[in-house]
Amino acid sequence: MTRKILTLIMFVLGTALFYQATAQTTASNLKINAKPKNMWELGINVGHTALTGDVDWNSSFGAGLHLRKAIDYMFSIRVDASYMQLRGEENDGLTRRQDGLQWQRRSGTGAFGAGWVPKYETRLFMGDINLVASLNNFRTNRNKKLNPYIFVGGGISSIEAIAIDGSEEFDVSEKGYDDEWEISAHYDAGLGLGFKLSDKISLSLEHKMFRVVGRGGDLLDAAERVGSAFTPKDDLGHYTNLRLGITLGKKDEKNVPLWWASPMDELAEDLAEVKSRPELDLTDTDEDGVIDMLDKEEATEKGCPVNTRGETLDSDGDGIADCKDEEMYSPPGYEIDSKGVAIIPAGPDPLNEGDVNRLIDAKLAGIDLGGNAAPMNWFLPMIHFDNNRYAIRNSEYGKLHNVASVMKQNPGVRIVANGFTDQTAGNCYNDVLSYNRANAAIDYLVGKYGISRDRFVLNWGGENNNLVPTSGSNMMNRRVEFEIATSESEMGRPNCGVNNAGRGGKSYSGNKEAGY
Repeated sequence: MTRKILTLIMFVLGTALFYQATAQTTASNLKINAKPKNMWELGINVGHTALTGDVDWNSSFGAGLHLRKAIDYMFSIRVDASYMQLRGEENDGLTRRQDGLQWQRRSGTGAFGAGWVPKYETRLFMGDINLVASLNNFRTNRNKKLNPYIFVGGGISSIEAIAIDGSEEFDVSEKGYDDEWEISAHYDAGLGLGFKLSDKISLSLEHKMFRVVGRGGDLLDAAERVGSAFTPKDDLGHYTNLRLGITLGKKDEKNVPLWWASPMDELAEDLAEVKSRPELDLTDTDEDGVIDMLDKEEATEKGCPVNTRGETLDSDGDGIADCKDEEMYSPPGYEIDSKGVAIIPAGPDPLNEGDVNRLIDAKLAGIDLGGNAAPMNWFLPMIHFDNNRYAIRNSEYGKLHNVASVMKQNPGVRIVANGFTDQTAGNCYNDVLSYNRANAAIDYLVGKYGISRDRFVLNWGGENNNLVPTSGSNMMNRRVEFEIATSESEMGRPNCGVNNAGRGGKSYSGNKEAGY
């Protein structure tokens, strides 16, 4: 029986190691971080002990410490050190001779006496290692605060089993038999239910059963069954306990222990985000060619041309829509009438070449793309990033091409790149990650298009200024925004204790003489 149990334990441990190796290989092939850095758990436990064997048991107690570390999301290894007391006394009125139990005492006088009622007190110091399997981690609708689990393992026990008759005691484990078994191997198994109180603290209710290997397995109650048996041959120990677990490490640097996490969490969040998006509605109420979902001006007058946002065009900026403007490109510097026509003073030569140049110079003087005056209100795209990454996604290259085109066509323009994150990590980690994203975007534009580095201003905002009001993972909030620079100053890399944040992609080498 013992050989079968040990074979089962070795099979379970071998299966766990094979599962871990397979998961790591799959992760390598798919470029997925299947096992992120996670914290250890240090715990204490206290509880009730009992022993089912040849003698009726009485309640007693036990206590111990444990250290636990995840192998992956399902399996973890736990090392336990425990002290237990086991007590019992025969309550059925059976004496030594009536019950057929063998009680030996090698002091020369035999047993305590013919009418002695069996009574014992056993003390155990136990050290064991268990393979723990969490049962809740691969369900997308799981309760993230609960963690049912089972475990199996074994270890070494130091045993002191004492038979008691009044004030007289006899140490069965030390002197009762020729073969010494004070130090014996044992195997154990059990189940439990964990409750997550916070990211740092958990509480578990657990029941553990253990059996000592060899002759000592029937002598934990200081009694050995001989001849006809009315009770099991081997004694079975029970330990029902409460465990308080405390995680070790900083949340900014490591995940919580993986038995509280799941590789399905991020997938479920992304699916929920997709499902929450509004359905595509192609309705165009004002029939301006821009659907209502994207239309900034839902009641455009019929027949009036609009821009890509559905706003009525006013090409000369005189306040009169092109569809009503009799002079869509009125010369600058003149007042206009109600029809949008410039009011030009009468005269033989009211406007000569010098006048035109002066008017143009005066108009351009108010538009300083690189100075302190208000810049043109250009629309520049923003780019988005995968979770915990600052590598440029393939889908974002076209947007960066648009930014580069604007800068090449306007050599005096300087651009501010603002980096942001969502709220799935700490403030310091997110600040560094938002800096990395803005820096990656600038590096790409400099390296790919040869734009001088001094035409960019790097700013970062961490998890502040979210576009989507949520504290969870959200792609819209993981972004870099571009805008025309006015008086902004470059922000340095955050110096808050985090060395690096996120994962990047390939680097780009640009024109070093131009400032890269």
